[in-house]
Amino acid sequence: MDFNSAYRFYTQLKEQYGQGQINVDEFERRVNDLVVTDSAGDQWQIGVSSGKWYRYDGQTWVEDVPREILSDGQSYPAQPAFVPAPVFHPTQASPQYAEQPKRRNWIGAGLITGALGLCCLLMAVGVWIAWNYNPSPAPPPVATLPRPAIPSVPAVGQSTASPESLAGPGFAPDLVQFQDDFSNPGSGWGTHQGSSGSTDYSNGSFRIKVTKASSLVWTNPNQSLQSDISINVEATKAGGPDGNEFGIICRYQDSDNFYYLFITSDGYAGIAMFKNNEETLLTGDALISSNAIKQGAATNRIRADCAGNTLTLYANNQQMASVTDSSFSGGDVGLIAAANETPGVDILFDNFIVFKAGY
Repeated sequence: MDFNSAYRFYTQLKEQYGQGQINVDEFERRVNDLVVTDSAGDQWQIGVSSGKWYRYDGQTWVEDVPREILSDGQSYPAQPAFVPAPVFHPTQASPQYAEQPKRRNWIGAGLITGALGLCCLLMAVGVWIAWNYNPSPAPPPVATLPRPAIPSVPAVGQSTASPESLAGPGFAPDLVQFQDDFSNPGSGWGTHQGSSGSTDYSNGSFRIKVTKASSLVWTNPNQSLQSDISINVEATKAGGPDGNEFGIICRYQDSDNFYYLFITSDGYAGIAMFKNNEETLLTGDALISSNAIKQGAATNRIRADCAGNTLTLYANNQQMASVTDSSFSGGDVGLIAAANETPGVDILFDNFIVFKAGY
């Protein structure tokens, strides 16, 4: 992502927040996703409330002007007119959200006066809109797991490492193994259209549709990740039944051999494996129910840790399940969605990041 793209997304998010279409937590999180690395390897982020650029100097965030903007003779894009919005108070405890204004002194007539200026801007802006679906060869359909009616089972426990803090700057660059915000339709993910469904880029997200009952559709970015990893993604149900499955693939060998960790729009979660095209639910005979999963047409943050022989699934920072299996030890990653009795599953994925495990 370059500086102009990041700033454009920032102004759109301000309008969306100002019009009440996203709350303050969502606004903060998505602004903190807008990380730019310049040609010198420095990381930059836009201040959540000020709209100014900040550079990470190895210890803290300092206000600065990106070199690429100066060398191109460009200036900051004009600030859009603000729409009234709730007052926003940035989180001061987290370096991703910190605003660090500089103190300026004015000298006149032999007198020195000091003034500290910190502008907390009201957030405003526009709409991420219109998901234009461009259908595209999914893998051959395979039977998906039955969704039994089971009593609510609490999730296994709380995550000790929250993906929320990793979406903005502040993490060591060597922790990141692979990332994609899907703003570039040529970034390498498989796009297909077939009788079971389709996979394709869609307005800054990646879309998987499953148009045939009892079918799975997935896509991969053609990566070979041999080390232990933690995969993070945002997944939004854009349409179709709540009786679905969607999530993350890890240690993908080929279309007959891989793990996938998933949740559903009706509040269930599970970890499964395809081995020699035989599907096994590794989390037991029934799916796990959890109130931590946002049901219906909602966005969930999914995290899959694949470390050693242990596979662990999180949803919205809460651990859903953990299993052990030694069938696969490395391979590609991916995104997956499934339809059960009712077709029409439509899932949008965004902000896909792979970290080294144990960050």
